[in-house]
Amino acid sequence: MKTNFPYPYYFYGSDDSTDKDVIIVISKEEMPEKQEDRKNKILALLKEYDLNWNATFAVIENGKIIDTIYTKSWIDSLNNALLETYFRHEQKHELLVTEKHARNKTLAIYKAVRTVLTMLTRTENRTQIRPILKGIHDFNLKLEVLSKIDFVSISVFNQKNTTDSDIWKIIAFYVGQNIALVENDIEIYTKKSLVNNFPDLEPFIYRKEITESNKIVLQQYINRWLNLLNNFGAYQSENGFLICKDEKIDMLNEKF
Repeated sequence: MKTNFPYPYYFYGSDDSTDKDVIIVISKEEMPEKQEDRKNKILALLKEYDLNWNATFAVIENGKIIDTIYTKSWIDSLNNALLETYFRHEQKHELLVTEKHARNKTLAIYKAVRTVLTMLTRTENRTQIRPILKGIHDFNLKLEVLSKIDFVSISVFNQKNTTDSDIWKIIAFYVGQNIALVENDIEIYTKKSLVNNFPDLEPFIYRKEITESNKIVLQQYINRWLNLLNNFGAYQSENGFLICKDEKIDMLNEKF
């Protein structure tokens, strides 16, 4: 806890995580307009107070988060994650979020697909993946490429700043979280909740040694996930926006 920190802040997410996920609350007037300026502002703030937090900004009005740092977070997921996990942590500040956001499933789908593909940009699949990550493309191309990836054959990810165990965890978490939301309207925001819903993903979520049989299980989940996404609706990509059913999202900034 920081006694001299100038803003209210909340710890949220898994209570057994080694990282400290934090939401820093600022006013609408103090939130920079450009996303890059938002990122720089929070980095400077954390450096000034010598804080090793995985932090994001949030503007809260009328009991809901209405703005944050894109594409680091998105308001419906961040809002609901805070509501669900606030009481799992020791807190200094009273919770100002009092209402849930209705989830935008198209955004959750886009974010999960884009994140999983990004994890694969230094594997032998990179020549297929990189062309459809740069710029804004037809979302159906992302699904098509993802369906051709053999996750069982992946031995290393070769990412510079993220370990292989972290990447397996990220992939498994996004896939499980997305399945639960799309299939059953279940929102998952902690590792314990993910494992409770999908026990055989536990080796990935808790960064254990990954065997070939574990990868086969994950591939089965990914196949199930892609089947759900392909049956979710018709995806139309127009001028940087993705439209599905009655939902429309900004693909560049990953918000609705």
